[in-house]
Amino acid sequence: MNCWWVNHYACSLDEPGGTRHHTLARLLGDHGIDVTLLASSFHYSLLKDRLDPGEDWRVEMRDGVRYAWLRTRAYAENPIAKLRNMRSFAARLPGFASMDKIPSPDVIVGSSPHLYAADAARRLAAGMQVPFCCEIRDIWPESIVDVAGVSRWNPAVLHMGILERRIYRAASCIFTLLPGSEQHIVAKGGLRDAITWIPNGIDPQHVPAPHPPPGEAPFTAMYAGAHGLANGLECVVEAGRILQDDTGADAFRIRLVGDGPLKVSLQNHARMKAIEVVEFDDPVPKKDIYATLQEADACLLPLKPGRVFRYGISPNKMFDYMAAGRPVITAVDTPVNPVVDSGAGVSVAAGDPQALAAALIDMKALGREERVAMGERGRAAVLNQFNMGVLAERVAEALHGAAAG
Repeated sequence: MNCWWVNHYACSLDEPGGTRHHTLARLLGDHGIDVTLLASSFHYSLLKDRLDPGEDWRVEMRDGVRYAWLRTRAYAENPIAKLRNMRSFAARLPGFASMDKIPSPDVIVGSSPHLYAADAARRLAAGMQVPFCCEIRDIWPESIVDVAGVSRWNPAVLHMGILERRIYRAASCIFTLLPGSEQHIVAKGGLRDAITWIPNGIDPQHVPAPHPPPGEAPFTAMYAGAHGLANGLECVVEAGRILQDDTGADAFRIRLVGDGPLKVSLQNHARMKAIEVVEFDDPVPKKDIYATLQEADACLLPLKPGRVFRYGISPNKMFDYMAAGRPVITAVDTPVNPVVDSGAGVSVAAGDPQALAAALIDMKALGREERVAMGERGRAAVLNQFNMGVLAERVAEALHGAAAG
């Protein structure tokens, strides 16, 4: 069976960014499904194109996974330019219906880092007369209303609401990363029996043996991921200021690894407030992330306050932290928290730098032995419950069912 999986932001292992679909594509091959990942040629965090000048598209194999890169508009930090990039990908995607360089699909999956791409995948599937499935990564447009503060009556939000309902209603199967999202999806037109919970997870093949934390001063906490609006990193920088004021500049170090639209403003804020305990590091490829994480004593998972997180959370970074064997401090308002549920760390209120600073002081005071035990519990949880090999089996079953139906 052939599957086209559309994810505007798909990344291979030698690049920074989310590699969920790379791993799924490789593992689905063990279940008789040949996956082609259809993605934008423009890398969303490196801000550079994978294609050479004059190329409109390219099909290539990376680490055993087939990618079809589609040229889309470049952008820098301008949100309007980023929106145009999304729209250009969605506008050009249906042209792949005539693509003869990749196996014709028996099913098409549209992932929703944004709805324009998922809806374009729906249109592509309809044009090719094959079943359409969707993957819900975030609840759009509720996320931008709740977290970004955009008006519910904004024309773009209203349009996204139409797309959301259209996508759910057209989908033969619906993969959701959020364990509490079923009621919302059904209310918007999705079929309850079509929904399958497929969280993010880890690929044991790429998880190295655990290494003990460095155990050297200063106590190092690390965040590794996007520096965007939803990530709540302003809270982390302010927590660094509080720690510096209360304990001095040598007791703690907070490393923010990654890139994104808010990185420059966060750096400027730290510079203006002379916050020395916060460091900003470049993003690293997924293949190097565990070695980087194991340079930390603990890891940080902040998110902005928002009701949308009542559906649950499933960021890649959380599972990477746990797989690396490091205790995790989450600062997110959610009733479903794998870190807390597995005993792999603690949680504080989102958007509260004082609480986050206190949690870091408490984590340091726990001592090395208890922190190692937390890390071991987290690692065991992801290997048992969030193993991509097991998750791929569930995806394969749903896709075979959709194709047969």
